[in-house]
Amino acid sequence: MTADQKRLSAQRAIAADISWARTPNRAERTEAGRKASPMSLDYWIAKIRTEGIVREQDIPAAARNAHRAHMRGMSLKAAARRKRRS
Repeated sequence: MTADQKRLSAQRAIAADISWARTPNRAERTEAGRKASPMSLDYWIAKIRTEGIVREQDIPAAARNAHRAHMRGMSLKAAARRKRRS
């Protein structure tokens, strides 16, 4: 990293700290990002709904299953990585 890149990085970190210091409600500020994350059930509800395959009344259950499948898939990948490292 060059000196200019380090300076720019430091300036951006300062700006981020100032921004967060002036944020009155952190949960409100990050809500959109949390809802857009695959860790959120809202994400899976929106994804299932846009696919249009599942009936409306079955969407919450399908979203829970999709979320569970995603988490289990990540768990399998992590286990495989740990096995490769050892």
